[in-house]
Amino acid sequence: MVHTQKEYYYNEHDENQVKKILKTKKKKKLKKRIKILFVLIVLTIIGAYFLSDYSKVQSIKVVGNEELKEKTIIENISINKNTIYLFIDRKGVAQEVKDLGMVKRANVSVDFLGHVTIEIEEAEKVAYCEIGKKIYLIDELGGVVETNDKNIIESLQSCPRILKFKDLKFLKTFAKEYIQIPELIKSQTSDIVYDPNELDETRLKFVMDNGKILYLRTEDMVEQLKKFDYEAFMTAYSDRCIFSFEGKHIYMKKCK
Repeated sequence: MVHTQKEYYYNEHDENQVKKILKTKKKKKLKKRIKILFVLIVLTIIGAYFLSDYSKVQSIKVVGNEELKEKTIIENISINKNTIYLFIDRKGVAQEVKDLGMVKRANVSVDFLGHVTIEIEEAEKVAYCEIGKKIYLIDELGGVVETNDKNIIESLQSCPRILKFKDLKFLKTFAKEYIQIPELIKSQTSDIVYDPNELDETRLKFVMDNGKILYLRTEDMVEQLKKFDYEAFMTAYSDRCIFSFEGKHIYMKKCK
């Protein structure tokens, strides 16, 4: 059997179509290569930027602080000059600042050049205590903060003193309650002394500026003092010097 070889013939139109298809494929490959090259260039630029100092925090400034030192704040937050400023968790850093104590509000802002500003509002000091030769202050938020800053310690002299507290945990429990008592009572208090007896392990003695004494239990003092009309009692019972809060009753003793 004789095999005949088939021959294919392309007309001019067919030949142009093949060239057109090949040319289109080349264009697509070229475009793909250009896109890949472009992506690589962009990634290289981005990588170079993040590795450079331009992406890092350029400066950290604290404003609004009067007693808290800027150095103390900066040393106790999670950002520094090696931090990429685009990735800063502003709310997280603000919370870190508030967790230091003595800070009522904190706001963190970052400009497009990497300069960080921490704006704070300091909390007021409402009392202080010495335990084991360490000074602790209580702020208006109920925070208990240890301090060895001479200027802060000096400024505490106008606040009520807390005496004979031996347990920091108990002091923190007291602080959360103390900030809730009426402002008038706090402003008239000179000293607060831990003064337990056999029947009451949490008894406190409030020594007032006028020399009067209030005996209160730590866990009840907020509820009792909110109902207590201090000015009215001081006027109506001016001859009484001791006011002991026991349950729903107030027992009074005359001045000696």
